[in-house]
Amino acid sequence: MAKDTMTAEERIVASINLQPVDRVCCAPLIEQYAGQYAGITNREFLWDWDKCMAAIDKVKEAYPIWDSNAYMQQLRYGPVAKVVGSMRCKYPGVDLPDNAQYQMIEIEALTRDDYTLLAEKGFMEYRMTFLERAHNKTREEVLAGLQELARLRQAELEATQRRGQSATWASWAGLTPFDAFSMMRSIEKFFKDMYQIGSQLEQLMWTCNDAAVDAAVKGVEATGINRVFYGGVRCSGQFIAKKNFERFAWPYLKDIINRLAERNIVPILHFDSDWTENLEYFLELPQGKFVLELDSTTNIFKAYEILRGHCSIKGDVAPALFTVASPSEMDEYCKKLLTTFRNGEGLIYSSGCTLPMNARHENVKVFFDAVEKYGRYN
Repeated sequence: MAKDTMTAEERIVASINLQPVDRVCCAPLIEQYAGQYAGITNREFLWDWDKCMAAIDKVKEAYPIWDSNAYMQQLRYGPVAKVVGSMRCKYPGVDLPDNAQYQMIEIEALTRDDYTLLAEKGFMEYRMTFLERAHNKTREEVLAGLQELARLRQAELEATQRRGQSATWASWAGLTPFDAFSMMRSIEKFFKDMYQIGSQLEQLMWTCNDAAVDAAVKGVEATGINRVFYGGVRCSGQFIAKKNFERFAWPYLKDIINRLAERNIVPILHFDSDWTENLEYFLELPQGKFVLELDSTTNIFKAYEILRGHCSIKGDVAPALFTVASPSEMDEYCKKLLTTFRNGEGLIYSSGCTLPMNARHENVKVFFDAVEKYGRYN
């Protein structure tokens, strides 16, 4: 059997740069499944940091070929998520049974009147107000939560390095303005804003880009890693028409990626939902300066056809393949994915979004085994 000739860090950097690698970079997003694999409840996994890290260690020990850690567990850690999580949430052991999966709850935490706050005091004050209301916390509690978030991120990066993995991204740079505002306003209220006060929104949404650039720069300075998570879901073609995409989403997305590229920061675009009809827009972005991460809803083979040689693509083994497919069906898809992309064409092999908590262990094994079977180039 051939052996690795690149480090985990060298492999992901080469993949992003569309350069040849010894084997495909293996970077699934693994969180709650790790607790199930280790035999602990989801309550233990999400509320006990040491047990959480030990569970992830066990998955890495079982599958050494998992070489890039693509999750930021501190964002889901109960004592932090309940204070500064991106949305209001229900958690096992508190709001749900001990082995239930956490749930994100959409609420209208900020009203249309609060856009005045955004205009007068900027995005960060707007965001802090959202966190206070979404989680029913004081400003002091939110600030303490953000400090704990930063501390745990450093601890997770150290654990990732100790396992011999690369960190897929250094830090969280934010969301597309469309997503950020719709989550804080709720998607129903924000869609009404889009139609009723669209001109006002167009101006306000630029403040989100400024905050994202600032967050990305600070994350890179703190970690020394120039890759950042940048999320988008609700502005894909699955949600809005192209005319609205071109007005309320694309200018901001294009601007943020260009600004990060100028700073040698690589955004990994964690873009859930179906982006198939939006794929050609990404050809307008700088070549080799971003990663498009897909969750299995977008047709990744269409993405390959359109974007081959332009950017690295991360994805995209579907949740259903982990949970209800047979091992042979899982193997068949993994083979198709890994053999469609050629060496130097930038595939980063991953689950479609998060590997499901209730994934079948035998199917997870097939997922990892496929790297040696179909993704080895040396």
